[in-house]
Amino acid sequence: MASYRELEPSKNGKPRIKITVELGYDEEKGKRIRKYKNVTLNSLSDRAIKKAMTEFEIEVANTEIENDLENITFEQFVQRWMDVYVRVDLAVKSRNSYESCLQGGILKYFNNMKLSKIKTFHIVKFFKEEKEQGKRNLNGKYMVLKSIFSKAIDWGVIQENPMKGVKRPYVEKRNREIQFYNESQLRQLLSILDQVYPKHRLQIKLAVFGGLRMTEIAGIRLECLDYTNNSILIDKTLQYDKETKHFFLGYTKTKKSRNVFIPESLMQEIKEYEKGLKKLKLKSGELWTPMLDNENNPINLLFVKTNGFPSHLDSMSNRWKEIVARFNLPILTFHGLRHTYASYMISKNVNFKIIQEQLGHVDIKQTLNTYSHLTERDKIKASDLFDEIL
Repeated sequence: MASYRELEPSKNGKPRIKITVELGYDEEKGKRIRKYKNVTLNSLSDRAIKKAMTEFEIEVANTEIENDLENITFEQFVQRWMDVYVRVDLAVKSRNSYESCLQGGILKYFNNMKLSKIKTFHIVKFFKEEKEQGKRNLNGKYMVLKSIFSKAIDWGVIQENPMKGVKRPYVEKRNREIQFYNESQLRQLLSILDQVYPKHRLQIKLAVFGGLRMTEIAGIRLECLDYTNNSILIDKTLQYDKETKHFFLGYTKTKKSRNVFIPESLMQEIKEYEKGLKKLKLKSGELWTPMLDNENNPINLLFVKTNGFPSHLDSMSNRWKEIVARFNLPILTFHGLRHTYASYMISKNVNFKIIQEQLGHVDIKQTLNTYSHLTERDKIKASDLFDEIL
C-alpha cells in the first residue's frame, strides 16, 4: 500500500509530495520494509496524486519482482496483483468479488508457498479439498486463480502456468425453484403495508409493482422520477466499495438504462414522499449531508437516512426480514418480490416482451428461461382446447 505527505514546493514553485510504499516486515531486522520517492507535480489534485502513487507502486513492484523472482510468495504476489492490476483496471464490484474469493480460502491455502513452486497438483488438490468441505463459489475461485497466474506469466514472474492443467470445477447445479408470493399471499402483504414505515413500504412496492432489484431501488434519484408518464428511469445502481468504505453510483446489471412503468397510485405515493423528503432537507439545514459525486455535487437519492446519506445496502433486506417476521408473512427474500412481480404478470397473460423490458433482462430468452416453469398450467390449458373438437 502507498501513502504520501506534502513537501515544500520546488524552487520553481511546483508542489511536491513524498510517496511511501509499504513492502511488509523484515523479521530478522525487526523493521518495516519501505520504499520512498519524492515527486514534483503540476498540481495537488486527487487525480495527479493518485497517478503518481500508482506509477511508483508499479515501479517498486517491478523492481521487487526483478530482485527476487524465485522467492516471491503467493501472498506477496497477490498483493502486487491487487495493487497493480485489480485496483487499477477492474470495477469495484469485481474487486470486491475477487477479495471475497481470496479471503474465502485461497490465501489461507497458498499463503506462504513460493509462487514459482506452485504446481498444477497443488491447485487440483486445493479444489478437491474445497469440494469435500462443501465450500461455495468454486467457479469464482477458479477464475481468480486463473487471473493471478495469467498475470504472473505476462509479467515474467513464472515460466509455466500451473492453471493450464486444471479443469474448471464441476459443481452440480442446484435446481432452486424460484420463490415468490402467489396472488393470495400478495394480497396478504398489501393488507399490512399501511402499518409499515413509509420508506420501507415504498421500497417493497417498487419491487412488487416495478420488478426492481434492491440496488436499482437504492440508486433512484429525484430527477429519475417522471410523474407525467408514471415512470422511473433506472440508469444507475447504488454500490458500496468494501475496501474504501464509500458508496458510489454504478452501472445497472446489464450496463443499460431503462424506463420502468409504475401504477399511477404508487407514483402519487412517491410524490407525497418526495415532498416530505424535501421538507426534511430544508429543516435539517447544515445537518443534511448527502452522498456526493466525483465533483462534490450532492446526489439527490430518493431513499436516504434522516441526514440525507444513503443507508447500507443490507438494510433494505434486513428491514424486509423484520417485516416478514412481525406480520407473520410467508418467508421470502426481498429479491423474491421481484419474482412476485414477474409471476403475477405472467398469470395475467402480460406479453413476455413487456415483462423482459420491465425487469431489465438482456433478452427475452433470459425471461423465458427464468420463468418458463410458471407457464406449465398454461400449457395444460392450451392442450385442453383440443377437447372441444375431439
